[in-house]
This record gives sequence, C-alpha cells and structure tokens, in this order.
Amino acid sequence: MNRRVTLKDLSAHTGFDKSTISRVLRDDVTLSIRPDNAELIKKAARDFGYVANVAGRSLRSALSHSLGAVVPSLQNQIHAQMIEGAQSVCMSRGYSLQIAQAQAGESQVELFRQLVKEHHVDGLMVLTFRNESSRMPDLPELRELGVPIIIVNWWSDQFENWVLVPDRAGSATAMQHLIDLGHRKIAHLSGDRQRYNAEERFQGYCDALRQSGIAYDPGLVEEAGYTFQAGVDAMNRLLDRRQGDFSAISVVSLLTAAGAIQTLHNRGVDVPGDVSVIGFHDGVLAEAVTPTISTIAYPLAELGRYAADGIIDILSNKRSTITRVIDNGRIIQRDSTAPPPQ
Repeated sequence: MNRRVTLKDLSAHTGFDKSTISRVLRDDVTLSIRPDNAELIKKAARDFGYVANVAGRSLRSALSHSLGAVVPSLQNQIHAQMIEGAQSVCMSRGYSLQIAQAQAGESQVELFRQLVKEHHVDGLMVLTFRNESSRMPDLPELRELGVPIIIVNWWSDQFENWVLVPDRAGSATAMQHLIDLGHRKIAHLSGDRQRYNAEERFQGYCDALRQSGIAYDPGLVEEAGYTFQAGVDAMNRLLDRRQGDFSAISVVSLLTAAGAIQTLHNRGVDVPGDVSVIGFHDGVLAEAVTPTISTIAYPLAELGRYAADGIIDILSNKRSTITRVIDNGRIIQRDSTAPPPQ
C-alpha cells in the first residue's frame, strides 16, 4: 500500500474490531484476549507497516503522549545523560519529551503548571526541586495538576514515584578509594546540606571516615554547590583556612571538582602530587580537563530510561507506582588521584 495503513485496514485483514486492535498495539493489560490472537494482530501491524497516529490517538484519549522533564541546568552533563536516556525511551514508545530549566528565583510549581496546562504534558520527570528535604509545602498544588510525577536522582517521602542512585553509599565508596590509596587527611566540598543529594553524600563521607577509624574534622568540610564556580570559590575558602593540612578532597559533583582543580592549579597546588581530588558522577568533562578526574560513576542514562519507562507504564495502567535504586556504581580512577606525598 502506498497510503498510510489505518486501523480500519488492519480490522479488515484480521477480523478484529478497531478498538481491540488499538488496545492490543498499546499493550493494554486490561484487555482480555488470547495470546495467539494478540500476536496475530501485532504480526499484521508489522507486515503492513502500521504506524500509530499519535495525534489522532491523543484527541481520542485526551492524552498528548508528551512528557515534561524539569532540570536545574541545561549545561550540566550529568542531567544531559539522564535526559538522553529518557528521550530514547520516549521515542521508542511514541512519546515526545519537553525539557524545561528551573530558573533560580522562579516558582517551580508555576513551571510545572505551565507544562501541564499550557503544553499539555501527561506526566512530569523532576530532576530538581528546591529544598526537597523539607516537608514540601507545595505538594498539594502539585497533586492538583492531576498528572503522575516521578522524581529523578533524589528522594522525598512526599513522592510515591522515584528513581535514584545510592548517594550515601557512592560517596563512601569514593572516600574508600582515597583511603585505600593511603590518604588520612581528607577534605570534603559539599553541597547545600538542606538538599537530599548533598546531605547523603556528606553522610557517606562521614561513614567512610568512621569505618576507617579516622576522626571527623569539621574544619575540613566546606559548603560549595554543584557548579564550576562553586568549586572555585569553595576551594579558595578551604585553602585560605587549611592549606597544607589535607592530602585529598572528596567533592560533591563533577563540575564542582573541576572548579576545585582549577583553583588548586592557580594557587600552585599540584594535583595529584600534593592533593588528590575525586568527584561524584562521571561525564565527558572528567576526561576533558587536566588532570583527568577520578569519579564514582553511575549509569545516568539508565536512570533516565527507568524514569521515562516508569511514568509511561503508569499512564498505560501497567503499574501504579515506580520506585527504583540503581546500585551499580564503580570507581573510575584517572589522573587526579594518587597516593599521598611522602
């Protein structure tokens, strides 16, 4: 056939009505049909080259077949990897993905509302929410939006859908890498500890010290953030206070670690000859700077894939909730970590 194959064509070929064929091709788990008949319909769709009319399907089902993803930064490679994973799932399952950056000082709830009410997304993947460790005073407003929401790469007991990596255990693993190299005076550049990821990674830092019998020194902890400039500034503050008093640094993020290394270089501190540096999460940046950065790496694209798959499954009534911890991190040792100086 030269024209577009329709459900009517498949109905004429298989003998099943159009609604049944549509539900089979959507993998509707509520449909009662013999497996051999379902496979007959799917084979006919494949043989005829049937492609679902997403626009028409959206009008009939009141779904746009579009998801929204809210990210804290469009420049951060970490978020980009998650979005790439989510995008691949959306494309394979007939969905589009709209990406929005949460601007500082703007209402995130209002951003979510715009995505749902004006851009008609069916569900939201939220990679950031300010003060997410609080009791979420905006949660009733979010629930009023009437779409499933999944939080990605963080956790709050106020949300029933989430996908994350074990930040605390990962931070402890990164610390253990430094300890195994022989370091005992280890600093930590943290994020805002009111936020989930920063607090979990700080606790992992403390766990590793305690398990190795190393005394915690609060003077070796400096609050930074998740940006390159935050790493620059925090590293300067720490050096002003404690230069020469530590041989390694565990850093809350990859971008922050890159900023810290830049400051160490500018102030004549050799990495890793004088100070070793390890970051959290991995990306192209880790291999693009000098020295290359050792990290604790997790499959971030997989995180995005699970999030998108999960929310589409919820929309398709294949599951009611999704909770997932992706616990297969690994240390990637590069040039920024080495044994301490003699």
